[in-house]
Amino acid sequence: MVKRQISMKMSNYSKELLKFAGPVIAGQLGLMLIGAGDIIIATKHSTTALAAIGLAVAFANPVLIVGFAFQFAISPIVAKYRGEGKNTDQLAFASLIYAALLSIPFMILTALAAELVPLLGYEPEMTGHVMSYVRISIGSIPGAFLYSALREWLQAHERTFLANFVSIVAVPLNLLFNWMFVFGEWGIPALGIDGLAWASLTVRWFMGIALLIPVLPYLRNVPRVDWGFIKEVVTLGWPTAIAMFFEVMAFCSCTLFIGKFGEIQTAAHNLVLTIASVAFMVPMAIASAVGVKVGHAYGEQNAQNLKGYAWMGLKMSVGFMGLSALCAFFFPQAMISVFGASPEVNQLTINLIFWMAIFQIFDGAQVTLGAILRGINISRPVSIIIFIGYWIIGIPAGWWMANTLEMKAQGFWIGLATSLALVATGLFILTYQKISKFSVQRHH
Repeated sequence: MVKRQISMKMSNYSKELLKFAGPVIAGQLGLMLIGAGDIIIATKHSTTALAAIGLAVAFANPVLIVGFAFQFAISPIVAKYRGEGKNTDQLAFASLIYAALLSIPFMILTALAAELVPLLGYEPEMTGHVMSYVRISIGSIPGAFLYSALREWLQAHERTFLANFVSIVAVPLNLLFNWMFVFGEWGIPALGIDGLAWASLTVRWFMGIALLIPVLPYLRNVPRVDWGFIKEVVTLGWPTAIAMFFEVMAFCSCTLFIGKFGEIQTAAHNLVLTIASVAFMVPMAIASAVGVKVGHAYGEQNAQNLKGYAWMGLKMSVGFMGLSALCAFFFPQAMISVFGASPEVNQLTINLIFWMAIFQIFDGAQVTLGAILRGINISRPVSIIIFIGYWIIGIPAGWWMANTLEMKAQGFWIGLATSLALVATGLFILTYQKISKFSVQRHH
């Protein structure tokens, strides 16, 4: 009888997570498919465009994603407030102000990132394309942060449909704008590689404004900005942002280093990274749901629900990524056929997909474990584990294999797989230790 009750409870946890995560998965895939659309149009343009956008994103994305990471703390904190019975409607305005203020330093950082491009010694034509893309993308940051902050606030209230619907609508819009700006249509001049950046800017502002309109009723009659809430978000968010910086910079640094090996190596790396990123959107969405559910249970001091959602979410993420890894092992050609790259790029891509498949289970585990820890207000140890896994062990090992053993892109992918295995193991140990301390008898 007890076993049956436990089984039913675990089934309820999985149903609740799937109900929450389903729209988020669709939305996250939408966000990723926007980037995949850029890759598809770049491939249609030229191998140079494919290599250039990969390098440009490697410069621009670390800044953008770290900015997003500063906002990841919004949803677990708002969820915790809800668990404590507090009114959280006014926090929509505080989240909006936070996003606006946050965009200013990150626009400056992106401008500085553009000035670093010539220091890496790429060919002059490639350097020009990359610098131009990064500079154009500066204007997209306020729109992107507006969307991200409001999405986090909505997710904290388990209202996941709207933000994710917007991201799905943005996928065909992005393809349309890319084609229109890159090749020139309907009276718009052909902008070439720059058109990819202008398309991203347009779509990000569309997403931000589309999400702002339905939230406007919550922005009326707000007496003041809740600076206490913003301070709490920053306190929890900055270690998360540092951890995200270490992780994103690991992948982006690999892209920049691989860029020295020529267009074929760079293009193949970009294709595999795109495929890996699409698969990663599912556990990332599950992690978003887990973070909110764990945060709400933490606010209620309901240890049974906290543990139930945490471990069920981990099982779901690892299970999905296990299936994804099997698909990568057995059907790599099917995965890359949609991009239509050259035979030389395709062959190298297939070789790299093998290593991508190996790290996928660890990738799904680490993002979910990180969300669990954010839900119980733990973030600093996470950044330490990620730093050691990537920058003390994985990336140096990848550099050595790529250059000394002349494995090039493959060496860096082996290093990334090593990093993720170490990070996932470290976060699992930390999560197990922290969650085990909660008393199962403390319920409201």
